[in-house]
Amino acid sequence: MKRARSKPAATKKHDEVESTTPTIKKMDASVDNPPQVFVMPRDASSEARIMTIPNPATSILSRYLVCPDNGFYEFTRVAVPKKEQRSWLLAPDRSSEEVESTEHEEKDAGYVIQTPDMLVATRVDPLFVLLPSLAGDVESLGQEYLAPSDYLAKLTERSKLLAHIIRPNQPGKLERAMESRMEAVCECMDLGDEKMYALSLPKLVKELVSKAKKMTAKGLPASMEDKFVKQALDVPVLSIKREDSSISIAADDATPGAEREATSEAQSQGSDASASTITSVSTAATSLSIASATDESSSPSQAIELLRLRVAFNFMLASYVAPAIRQEIEPLLQEPSITSIDFAPLDKHLERVASLKKQAQALRSLSDNISRKRSAVDDGQALDKGEAKKRKKEEEEARKKNTSHGVKQLAKVNTTGMKKMSSFFTRPPTKK
Repeated sequence: MKRARSKPAATKKHDEVESTTPTIKKMDASVDNPPQVFVMPRDASSEARIMTIPNPATSILSRYLVCPDNGFYEFTRVAVPKKEQRSWLLAPDRSSEEVESTEHEEKDAGYVIQTPDMLVATRVDPLFVLLPSLAGDVESLGQEYLAPSDYLAKLTERSKLLAHIIRPNQPGKLERAMESRMEAVCECMDLGDEKMYALSLPKLVKELVSKAKKMTAKGLPASMEDKFVKQALDVPVLSIKREDSSISIAADDATPGAEREATSEAQSQGSDASASTITSVSTAATSLSIASATDESSSPSQAIELLRLRVAFNFMLASYVAPAIRQEIEPLLQEPSITSIDFAPLDKHLERVASLKKQAQALRSLSDNISRKRSAVDDGQALDKGEAKKRKKEEEEARKKNTSHGVKQLAKVNTTGMKKMSSFFTRPPTKK
């Protein structure tokens, strides 16, 4: 038997693929003190300096921009949320002419900042920087009259770096601006050619009131408005479905007549002594929702404006006023004769909101307890029904097991058209 010769398989030409190895560039190591981004005022003087001076509220050393022409600036940090991973690339702005020119061959490649925070210089009233020097000791508050140069000397003693810009004996633009702020909050006394000043708490409170009004003229920032105004004035409202469910829960354990009676009492809010506990809870919930709707429909704009002013007061006191001075100022903020503002309507409204929140919390907890009890009853009824079905099934199976084989076979016989056995044992009809 001849065998067929098999031709050798033709070799396929594979295109040679050039192997490309990725090149990894190593980044420069991070520095210990990375640069920071500052947003500085455009009209700052060339003599302006960033100095470390005590914070007027906390006495902690903080950095400020001090300008001889424009005054003091504090740095506000604008940060990105920690959940968002972002960075900044800082690079010089090169024009097309600079790119085409060959004069500058080696240029800065830029810088990558890992934490994209921005420090914005915002102006601070020189009054807050002067306030610790004006107050002095709390025991002698408002009793010591001094010249403006003496107060400025106290300020430079408190912060040695300020002596490079503030010169008490050579008043310039900044010194005159600080003296004008002294006049706004101090009692003045003329001693010859020189004026003497002493801090006046009522004048200071009036100045804070004017600042708070300016702060709230265009509304508070959205974050402060939501956290300190809307949440404080938020009135709880119970839904009607929740009230109906509480009524039906009470009616399941009573007769149908009692259910109709409880429902009618809840709707009319009557004071019948035979009303059940759950019915009274439903009535209270209905009245609560009506009171809440009335409060929301009226929208007390006066309370909103007063609360905004109080939030602005608290923000300024916490940010710029020392605790010792704050304790002396806070009682004066409640006197309408000084502030020309009566906070009594706001306090009454906040008390009403607090009482409504307590009632809503009590009703909510009571309704939750009732619903839990009702669910426990339903579970017990379902368990009883399951046990009855199981017992009935077991009895049926036991009856089938006790049935004889003959009876089982007779049960399978087709008895259609046949008479029943009982018909053969009936008495015959009587003959007439």
